[in-house]
Amino acid sequence: MRKFGRLIALAWGIVLAAAAHADTPLDTPYPAHTVRFIVPIGPGSSGDTLTRSLASKFSSVTGQAAIVENRTGADLVLGTQNLVNSPADGYSIVLVSASSMIINPILQKDLPYKVADLLPVLGLTRHVAVLVTLPTSRFKTIGDVIEAARKAPGSVSVGVYGNTYRLGVIDLGQRAGVRFNQIPYKGAAQMLTDVVGGSTDVGVLDIAGAASLVAAGKLRALAVAGDQRHDWMPAVPTVQESGYPGYTLYAFVGYAIHARTPAPVARRIEALMQQIVADPALREQIVKQSGGEITGLGKEPFAAMIAAETERVRELIKVAGPDLLR
Repeated sequence: MRKFGRLIALAWGIVLAAAAHADTPLDTPYPAHTVRFIVPIGPGSSGDTLTRSLASKFSSVTGQAAIVENRTGADLVLGTQNLVNSPADGYSIVLVSASSMIINPILQKDLPYKVADLLPVLGLTRHVAVLVTLPTSRFKTIGDVIEAARKAPGSVSVGVYGNTYRLGVIDLGQRAGVRFNQIPYKGAAQMLTDVVGGSTDVGVLDIAGAASLVAAGKLRALAVAGDQRHDWMPAVPTVQESGYPGYTLYAFVGYAIHARTPAPVARRIEALMQQIVADPALREQIVKQSGGEITGLGKEPFAAMIAAETERVRELIKVAGPDLLR
């Protein structure tokens, strides 16, 4: 019996030591070698540009190389899957958005990853959408667009790319009681080409993609879809001001790691991200690059935001019908 008791005590000692080790500092400093930032969207996009700025600062803070890899395709699925298939060691960090964390998991039954596979570590920014048209267009305001769609359902073509903007246009149509003719594109560039060329009536995109064309007089901004007017376009009203209170359309940019990353490493990454995003020079650079609003959300508030948005999107899809997204 004494021998059995010693064995039990030894076993409990191992368990307690293992539990204590989970909350102790890292045995080796993190990062000890190159960290990879995966961007599931193409080079030159706002998310890609922001990630390169973040990775550069990450490298200068940690003294280790930080590389950016573009793994594009299937509305962020391929790049996100690449993270999930990588070792859970904290040396791969993926850009996440509403598409990868909210919309794809709701709509795609055969999605090759689960949201639970990802641990959010930083909500970096949110980017307001803007609705644009030609300067010579018959539409002078967002009210004109909605009135035309009301008189002739499906007659107004609206160019979108990505499910965030597709859902946003559906939401606006639901609120206004109208139906638009949504034209899906793979990216903003082709959509803008068609809007500037006059074959698509209205385009919806982030303000960074629209600002230079609006400033050059090649496009007219009809409305911004934020809580308030944007500093880059102070004369342009919000959709809310135009008669649709509560309507907003933002795309967010954040970062996640593998959910099975050891807790000490995950905490270290979150702390590094908060240190980086607090840097005034980087914040100024991000705002100048993207026109985005820096949110700087840590793990828990970022996860809470994703959960709240998931419920909102789920309810919207119930009303609109998933077929409208195909």
